[in-house]
Amino acid sequence: MKDKLNVMVPVDFTPVSYSAIEFLAFLMDKTPINTHLVHVVEVNSAEWAGAVDSSDTLDKAALKKKEQLADQKFTTLKQHVDFSFTKEIVFGGLTTSLATYADEHGIDLIIMGTAGAQGWLEKVSGSEAQHVVRHTNIPVITIHRNASITPLQNLLWVADFKAAKQPEKSVATIKMLQQLFHARLHLLQVIDKEDDAKTQQLKHNMQVFAEQLNLQNYELHLHHNYEVPAGVRSFNEVSEMDLVLIGTHGRKGISHLFYGSIAETLVNHCIRPLMTYHLN
Repeated sequence: MKDKLNVMVPVDFTPVSYSAIEFLAFLMDKTPINTHLVHVVEVNSAEWAGAVDSSDTLDKAALKKKEQLADQKFTTLKQHVDFSFTKEIVFGGLTTSLATYADEHGIDLIIMGTAGAQGWLEKVSGSEAQHVVRHTNIPVITIHRNASITPLQNLLWVADFKAAKQPEKSVATIKMLQQLFHARLHLLQVIDKEDDAKTQQLKHNMQVFAEQLNLQNYELHLHHNYEVPAGVRSFNEVSEMDLVLIGTHGRKGISHLFYGSIAETLVNHCIRPLMTYHLN
């Protein structure tokens, strides 16, 4: 484990972004953290020349006003938290700016709040958190505005349980969180009626998965539902899970429109904090 984790929290100074800081506090109690609070002033990337004064086609006065307002809000925030942080105000597209900052500063984990998205908006444009999940290879913990935030005693890992697909760094992050909180790890596979005849084989596959990854302190669960997101939500309604873990293929463009992503659906609707990571 690193001496200090580099954690980035995108902030827009709304209650939902402060929920991410609330979750961060639990992590800070367990391990040293370098905290990066990043606010994005959204501008057209094609018009951005690297600095306010150099961007001739943009409203410089309006941009400087937004920057000053964000700086004031950071000052106010600093008075209400009991930890030090690196603040950063960046300009550009929200997703690309956050992904670039994370890459340039060696961020290990992103924690961000989300208001989610619904219906056609979810299919076509999605939520801001959903876009960040899709475009960064760094594990992202998203906190839905309606999510319950509690210390991590039970971690719910949703997968198809093929160890070869699991990125080594993401598995290490999951193990780190489990170790820090002395948490119980629950492996969940959502099945439908057609899988009933294969339950023993599915349980065997899950056991092999756990052994191959040398997991400790875990339980295996099969849960019936017609689709994975609904199954995860219904399982959470009858259990005490504190963080859901799931991989994503990070589909973009037309591929994403047609195939979607289970992980991104959960980003918009999960009733518990959710950690997503890109699969190999």
